[in-house]
Amino acid sequence: MNQAVSKIKISSIFLTLLISAPAVIIFLYLFIGHSDNWQHLKDTLLFEYIFNSLYIMFGVAILTSIIGFTTAYLTSLYTFTFSRFFHYALILPFAFPAYIVAFIYGGMFDITGTVTTFILNLINKDLSEVVFFDIMSIEGAILVMSLVLYPYVYLICKTYLSFESASIIDAAKTFNLSSWQILKKVILPISRPAIVAGVTLAVMEAVADFGVMDYFGVNTFVTGIFKTWFGMGSVDDAAKLASILMTFVFLIIILERLQRRNKVFKSSGKDFKPIDKVKLTGFKSFLAFISCFIPVFFGFILPFVQLCYWFFISYEDIIDEDFMTILYQTLSLAIISAFIITALGLLFVYNVRKNKDKTSSILTQIAKLGYSIPGAVVAVGILSFFTILDKNIIEIFTSNYVISGTIIAIIFGYCVRFLAITINNFEAGFSRIPQTYDDAAKTLDVGEKRTFITIFMPLLKNSAFASFIVIFIEVIKELPLTMILRPFNYDTLAILSLELTQQSQIVESSVPSMFILIIGMISVVLLAKNMNKAH
Repeated sequence: MNQAVSKIKISSIFLTLLISAPAVIIFLYLFIGHSDNWQHLKDTLLFEYIFNSLYIMFGVAILTSIIGFTTAYLTSLYTFTFSRFFHYALILPFAFPAYIVAFIYGGMFDITGTVTTFILNLINKDLSEVVFFDIMSIEGAILVMSLVLYPYVYLICKTYLSFESASIIDAAKTFNLSSWQILKKVILPISRPAIVAGVTLAVMEAVADFGVMDYFGVNTFVTGIFKTWFGMGSVDDAAKLASILMTFVFLIIILERLQRRNKVFKSSGKDFKPIDKVKLTGFKSFLAFISCFIPVFFGFILPFVQLCYWFFISYEDIIDEDFMTILYQTLSLAIISAFIITALGLLFVYNVRKNKDKTSSILTQIAKLGYSIPGAVVAVGILSFFTILDKNIIEIFTSNYVISGTIIAIIFGYCVRFLAITINNFEAGFSRIPQTYDDAAKTLDVGEKRTFITIFMPLLKNSAFASFIVIFIEVIKELPLTMILRPFNYDTLAILSLELTQQSQIVESSVPSMFILIIGMISVVLLAKNMNKAH
């Protein structure tokens, strides 16, 4: 048994070193000397990358916190017209990848967009005669990102508020505080950790985005990495940009965890009682309805309706043999990656369960760091890492590059990026299995393999399925990492959608986008059913 445990631990150590190698290589680029290209970047574009990235962060933070907390507060504490519907509908924008919503809004609301043209014809005006908000701007990018990312704040705040006791609100009412005063002096302060946690996730997604920023022509660190690499042909300078972005993201994570550690509010478990929702009527009910309807309408309903229309007028021109090949490549890549990553996550968490030492726990936490690194940064690190392997190890034996620019590189990139998701799933699954099961197996002298197969696997099947589905969805949607690491002429649905928009074929891009959305929605339904079975 000890030998089996040691093999698991050795495997975990090796995998942790392998998975963390790209991040270490990227970090080292901070200390590499400057090139002429870098000096040009520093003098001309670096300030713009920093300013735009910070502007997007603050804009997304403000909008997602307002939308996410307001909707969570209303649906948690009140009942109103369609409040039960909004309880679920407010999550729907999660089904849309941000870059697809960006393509749709660009096609609808830019200067020549369908909605813009329709309104101008309706009022018989030229564009110069009206006040026009340019969706193809950094402000437009912030708006689109916020409409898709606010569910991070909504879900975390709603979960947090559901565990708060009504006794806190009742105590506030004894001081004759109005609903507004209770919100300002009680609800907001105790919800601050949840708001910050949700906003941090939204901000990290926004600053790591490539599809939206590239389409809207906004220069950020991620678009800069692509331009430096593919436009200037400088891998080292792209890696240097990636190292700055990675360091910046880690600082955000550290700051968020520091504030969460210092700001903890807990209800007394002994005095806990569920919150009795207040029924709103009249104008207040209408106001609550509108507050919830607007983000659902603009975050899901409107882009979905437009996507459906474009799909039905263009699918015959796009769906052909080449498209089916791309669909097959996307699905097979997602299935294989999800299977491998789920298995690796199980190995890491099982190692912690069996060894119960600090080293195993630290290894698992290190392996989870990749999820906080933007996809483009992970890709740069992996390509640098595999290039080193190719040049210094593989080429010695084969006189050929066999790793860089292959499916192996893409799958490894997904492992680095998404391993944290499956680890978190299995940690939750193992936490529900009593330690007495392990002790009973030892007492009965049941072998390690038999214990794992007959005891743990049946109890972890829901966690494994949930992990597989979530990873599958993430791989289907992933864009920058796949673009950098893919083999020549190897496209996915996400890449095809971006390429069509870059060729100004917005309507045609709806076809791969619709397939991404349908696959995502089916996967979410399967995940929801699995969660119901688990309960």
